[in-house]
Amino acid sequence: MNFLTIIFVLFVQFGCADDHYYYNNHEKITLTPQVSLSRSNSNIDYYDTQNGITVGVSDNIIVKINPDANVTIYLDEFNLTIEKELDENLYLLKAQNKNLTIDIANRLSEKSDIHYAHPDFMKKTVSR
Repeated sequence: MNFLTIIFVLFVQFGCADDHYYYNNHEKITLTPQVSLSRSNSNIDYYDTQNGITVGVSDNIIVKINPDANVTIYLDEFNLTIEKELDENLYLLKAQNKNLTIDIANRLSEKSDIHYAHPDFMKKTVSR
């Protein structure tokens, strides 16, 4: 891959208006996208947290709603589907666009009837 292609990839990766943070107990945790020059079509994007932990983000979001709230009002608003009800008022939702997962989770976290919402983080596997 030539130098200009690498610069273009970096520009596109960092120039997008995507959120590069998530909420953990109402505290913003900064995410730094990992630049991948591989050609794999992985459905997981990897980020480093401000604590140095590598996490993967797909199109799944975990949402805990308040007992008096209804999750279905957010399905149409954010183009989500329910993958699974994990517990009472706790859902695994699927975003239609993987690139918006973090943004949608953040917007949900900011709603008054949402207890918490965050991407369904995955750990990066390491071969030994």
